[in-house]
Amino acid sequence: MSASESIRSETAAPVTAEQTPPVARASLESELRSRIKQQEALAQLAERALAEPDLERLLNDAVSTVALTLSVDFVKVLELLPGNTELMLRAGFGWKKDLVGSILTTTSANSYACYTLDSAVPVATDDYAEEKRFEVAPYLKDQKCVSGVSVTIAGRDGRAYGILGICTLHKRSFDRYDSSFLASVANILAGAIQRRQLEQRHELMIRDMRHRSGNLFSQLLALFSQTARNSRSIADLASKYQARVLALANAHRLITESGWKSTPIMELLYIVLGPYLDRVSFSGPNVELEPDPIFNLSAALHELAANAAKHGSLSRPKGQLALSWTVSHTRRGMTLTLDWIEKNGPPARRPRRLGFGSRLVGLVIERQLNGEVHRTFTRSGLTVHMVVPLTHERWPSPETGASSENESG
Repeated sequence: MSASESIRSETAAPVTAEQTPPVARASLESELRSRIKQQEALAQLAERALAEPDLERLLNDAVSTVALTLSVDFVKVLELLPGNTELMLRAGFGWKKDLVGSILTTTSANSYACYTLDSAVPVATDDYAEEKRFEVAPYLKDQKCVSGVSVTIAGRDGRAYGILGICTLHKRSFDRYDSSFLASVANILAGAIQRRQLEQRHELMIRDMRHRSGNLFSQLLALFSQTARNSRSIADLASKYQARVLALANAHRLITESGWKSTPIMELLYIVLGPYLDRVSFSGPNVELEPDPIFNLSAALHELAANAAKHGSLSRPKGQLALSWTVSHTRRGMTLTLDWIEKNGPPARRPRRLGFGSRLVGLVIERQLNGEVHRTFTRSGLTVHMVVPLTHERWPSPETGASSENESG
């Protein structure tokens, strides 16, 4: 064979589909059908995520879609709980029904969950029995799972909502397309969770503003009465009252405006407690707070201030209010601990039932921020101890919370 004939032979046209061996062609066609099936499933799930208002229904649709598309035995959506140390099965396919809502695993060092949350890419395992990178969770061993893939459901600013995972009862090698499909589903769920968070926040803001509107005139009258008691003249009254009404208006503006960025806590306190600054003492670091803590703390502090002005220490000329707070790393992550202490006011008595304002404080701190609220009623006045995690992404709750009654707190 001549040199030119040799070159032509080496650069001949590639083998056509008709020339591909039947077994290889069948494999390629199967692979193509699998990829098309995954793309169609993603498109349908994304469409449902945009239209479905019920997050629980969407999660159930998602785990069923993943199970059918990837032909796996188990699918799990694990919610990262406050404290970032435990994960709860929020939705699942193949698991016993009584496991949904139960804590399945922890994020302890060397755990599968910790490894997944720290990984920027999906974590695939061909055989859990041979896994050396992390410790396999007991619940996977109990279910006799052999192979699996897990991926983080990412939140904002590097935080996480939880984990989406799959596993099988027989050994299986998942390829990069399977992992990419699972990561895409996790991104769809993350977007749906964040959207529902914003919707619940807007619903809360509407209820809160409806409540505020009902109390606004009584607040202005009470503020006028308190200012008049300590004013030396009409001019002094007008000056003080104008400043305090302006501070009250700024507090409303802070809550109603959306899209603000991180804010120093002292700016929040000055705005919310503006009308009473001459009787309030502050002690704590001027830490920057993200929008969600700012919004919810603003609503809670406003209710406490309104209650203090109507029933508590700020309703008496010599009444005082002390606020102290610390920020520290705890098992919940970065946490704000704030104490509201009323002094020289009327004795605080535990109400027979909580009004809307008091329920709103519990709603925004406990349910929206995963925090804690503890009230102490003494002869010296009301004390409120609040613990607010600052680094956890809160999943939307199945219920929307308090009613919109216009009761004072």
